[in-house]
Amino acid sequence: MLRHLPDPRKPEPFQGRGLVVGYVQSGKTANYTALSARAVDAGYRLIIVLSGIHDALRNQTQARLERELVGPREGDGPAWMVLTGETEDFRDPGVDFLAQPGVFLIVAKKIVPVLERLDAWLKTAGPLLDALPMLLIDDEADQASINTRGNRAPDPSMDDEEEEPARGRDGPTPTNSLIRSLLGRATKAAYVAYTATPFANILIDPSATDRRVGDDLFPRDFALQLPRPEGYTGTEELFGVGAQGRDVFRRVADEDVNQLKRAARRRSAAPVVAGPQQVLLPDSLADALIAFCLAGAIREHRTGLAGQPHTMLVHVSARVRDQERVAEAVRSQQALWLEALRQGQDLHDLFREQLDLCFRGVELPADPAEVAAAALEVLTRLDVVELNSATGENLEYDMRPNRHVVAVGGNRLSRGLTLEGLTISYFLRTATMADTLLQMARWYGFRTDYEDLIRIWTTDGIAHWFTELALVEQSLRDSLQALYRAGRRPSEMAIRLRAHSGLLLTSRNKSGMAETLQESWSGEHPQTVILPLRDPVRLQANRLLADRLVAMAAPGRELSGGWIFRDLPPEIVCDFLRAYQTHPDTIALRGDAIADWIMQRVTEGELTEWSLFLAGAQAGAPIKIGGVSNRLVTRARNSAESIGILIDPRHEGVDLAGGADAFRRASGNFDAEAMRAARPSTQGLLLLYPLNPVPLETPGVDAVIAVALSLPQTSDGRSNAIVNRGVVA
Repeated sequence: MLRHLPDPRKPEPFQGRGLVVGYVQSGKTANYTALSARAVDAGYRLIIVLSGIHDALRNQTQARLERELVGPREGDGPAWMVLTGETEDFRDPGVDFLAQPGVFLIVAKKIVPVLERLDAWLKTAGPLLDALPMLLIDDEADQASINTRGNRAPDPSMDDEEEEPARGRDGPTPTNSLIRSLLGRATKAAYVAYTATPFANILIDPSATDRRVGDDLFPRDFALQLPRPEGYTGTEELFGVGAQGRDVFRRVADEDVNQLKRAARRRSAAPVVAGPQQVLLPDSLADALIAFCLAGAIREHRTGLAGQPHTMLVHVSARVRDQERVAEAVRSQQALWLEALRQGQDLHDLFREQLDLCFRGVELPADPAEVAAAALEVLTRLDVVELNSATGENLEYDMRPNRHVVAVGGNRLSRGLTLEGLTISYFLRTATMADTLLQMARWYGFRTDYEDLIRIWTTDGIAHWFTELALVEQSLRDSLQALYRAGRRPSEMAIRLRAHSGLLLTSRNKSGMAETLQESWSGEHPQTVILPLRDPVRLQANRLLADRLVAMAAPGRELSGGWIFRDLPPEIVCDFLRAYQTHPDTIALRGDAIADWIMQRVTEGELTEWSLFLAGAQAGAPIKIGGVSNRLVTRARNSAESIGILIDPRHEGVDLAGGADAFRRASGNFDAEAMRAARPSTQGLLLLYPLNPVPLETPGVDAVIAVALSLPQTSDGRSNAIVNRGVVA
């Protein structure tokens, strides 16, 4: 990554701009810590880290950088001058401070008062900065840093010394303006934006400049994708093929959502009768709370987890008043159960029932009765904590690690803040933007030794949003890889962003440069992530359609994991796609539109050769499709009619030379994107998945037919894409 930064030892002045894209809660801090160390070795002497907009994140970052970057001085290592403390943000130390030899570190909150102090101090430093090449790292760079206003146009007749209001309406937004001003104070400065949701950063106007604070923050020099960390639990594990066989999602009914709006507290100490019907919370939240106690009991008996923090997330609303009401309802529910225990009532059956429902298949440290008893003991130690603007945001993990914390909050739970030992999430917060929703997914991260305990309660609609976000994320990462392989800069080649059917990628005031390209499916893998599971007529029609297609395509050849049928004309494939009946809300696979596009490509000599792959699972129930003996594939629902990602990545290479094994990453995982890149432009693959109807709770049909395509890169380029119109596509 260092090679993408300007060389600070060269005499010429520079203003660098770059972007690093990680995964939500994936260790971006470790990466920019390493980048800072290497940058100092290369000659950068002033390191400024803008660490979010809240104290908790800044303090956490300060402590980590002091420990991992500064550390004790050894040998001829750099002499670090640290201008901020673990609980103290930037204060002006006097300009002479910069006259000292060594390297300077500042970890500052990204808020206007702090940035104004820092900018004023650098302004007084003047020529001292000529000897201090600056590296400015902007953590969570799509938050607050984006200019949502205009820029002051160049005006040669205006006196450069004329003072203008810092927050004038005709200039950039204050935070953006101050970041640009900080960079402009140094003759040599490099800006590196870090975020997991870079949609707004990619859509900054590349040509935007302001006569007072200079160029905007578009990452014109580089945009890099961090590798997926080992042991990371993210979109693929929870929403992709890796989610199959897991039991992660629990549906929250509409009536429970409505009930939370009027969550009440218990006011009487009269005798209570324990049981599911005697709750102050909606059933789903009460179940989640019991599951959290059970997960805590299981964790405490696992090697290395005893005494470690354990957290439950309750994110229902952005309003502080709602959070207060829900937190009080949770405390009242805890008190209700504890009062029942004090009165001698037995709650073991209640907890045993939830253990069987929620953690079936999980390896238990003892027999179920003992686990339930241990969970009741965890119940007595629950610590219900609100995190919002009224209460603050310190979870005190360092000072009080051995706790079972129920964290109730809103925006303070959305960015940067790590919920340690998170197992249970109760998430009802809706959003209109994809970047906002992804940042609220605190269940992503490293869950070593307790990944099997992760459970998420949410609504069907939110679960479906996240399923499609998995495709949006993958498309972004594919585009960043394509940029890197092409050896181009973001200013030279547009990064393509996949549109989401239900969400804006980012807020409208951050996406003024967004432009939708002509639709195409070049290099894509459209698939049915939502199925008409409640419509037996559609399901049966699709079942008969699959029979006809396979019979028409025969004979085939049996492979490990299914059957391959070759030499299908494109007309047969298109007829199938037009006849296949999708869910009314599907966006990812629209048969008519894709069929029209295929036939357009055929006229250009592309997509003329097709193969059909009929997927099967070795352990699946036997079934005949079009007279071919096969086995059912298992996929689980993650909402009422959504199954998450359908395609097994290895299947996209079944018709290619060398098969899927020729496209393995160093980690051993299959690289489906590389398979599509290697696919000749004439060669398409249609995939049929006969899904087991039992886990999908779909009676009346012996197989639910799901469909996918693996498509080559065609001459019309990728599409259904949003790009920055200021960059050549």
